[in-house]
Amino acid sequence: MKSPQESADEKFEELALQYAVPLFQLAYSRVGNVHDAEDIVQGTYLKAYKNFHKFRHETSIKNWLCQILINTIRDHFRKGGRTIDTVAWDDSIELDETLSEDGPEKNLCDSEIHPELMMALSALPEQLQVPLLLREIEEASYEEIAQILDVPKGTVMSRLFRARSLLRKKLCNLKAAPAPKVIDSEPDCERG
Repeated sequence: MKSPQESADEKFEELALQYAVPLFQLAYSRVGNVHDAEDIVQGTYLKAYKNFHKFRHETSIKNWLCQILINTIRDHFRKGGRTIDTVAWDDSIELDETLSEDGPEKNLCDSEIHPELMMALSALPEQLQVPLLLREIEEASYEEIAQILDVPKGTVMSRLFRARSLLRKKLCNLKAAPAPKVIDSEPDCERG
């Protein structure tokens, strides 16, 4: 017979681990660095695991994890570095080998964000960037985004409109910027 802790662990794994890839993609799109994104997702799961007893099962686990991820990203930027809480490794923990087959890094490489888009996204203010990423990467509905960010649905719609407009403008400005001049190091022999 399973102990209550074993049952809770299994329930957490069943509900939460399926969102590792989308959480990684969201984290990566915010921080632009694979290692930081991995650390942030790990920190997110650690916080979620520690607080799983507070999770209300009538709400969406995906939304709950996204809220924790967003707060973990904010903490990451506040600290200005790559310091995420870690846990001591327990050799008795068994790894599920299926989790390491197609990890978030491989999935990200398969659908890597274009550098110009990444630069334009990172220039957006957080209050516009986060709803846009939730909508476009997580494919969250307006209602889900409103719940995650704890704002009214109309605010979500407004922020998404402003985010898309600003992103479009930033991308157009990047395209319109003149290309750097290339200086030919060889003398022009034909000028003579």
